[in-house]
Amino acid sequence: MCPQQPPGRDTPLGNMCFRVEIDGMQGTGATEVIFPEGRLAPRKTGSSTQASVLYGPLILRKGLTASSEWYAWWDEARRLLRSRKKQGRTVRVTLLDTSGVSISGWQFTDVNPVAYQLSPLNALGNEPVFETLELSVGGFSAA
Repeated sequence: MCPQQPPGRDTPLGNMCFRVEIDGMQGTGATEVIFPEGRLAPRKTGSSTQASVLYGPLILRKGLTASSEWYAWWDEARRLLRSRKKQGRTVRVTLLDTSGVSISGWQFTDVNPVAYQLSPLNALGNEPVFETLELSVGGFSAA
C-alpha cells in the first residue's frame, strides 16, 4: 500500500508507487527505476546544424525471484549481438497514486539490455539479493 499523498495539482508526486511493464514479460516487480538522461547533441552537416538526441541508460532493479525473465532477456541480447541482430522492446513506467490509478507515465522504445548484475552475497548478512538490468534506450516519450 502506498502512503497517502496530499491532493492538489501543484503537489509534488511521490516516487514510491509505480508499475514497470516490459513487452513480452509477465511481470517485473521492479523496486527501483533510474531514468535515463536525454541530451540534445547538435552536429554540423555542411552549412547547417542538426540535432539528435542521445539517451543514457535506463536502469531497473528488483529483488531476485525464481523468475529468470530478466536474465533470459539479457542472455538473448548477448546471443543476438553475435549475430548482429537487435530486437528492441518497449518499456513503460507508470507513476501511480495511492489508490493505484495512473498519474503519469513514460515510454521507452527500442530498449535492449547492455548489462546484467546481481548484488553481492554475504554469509553474515540478511538482505535480499537484487538483480539489475542496464538498458540502452532508442526513444522516449512522456504521457
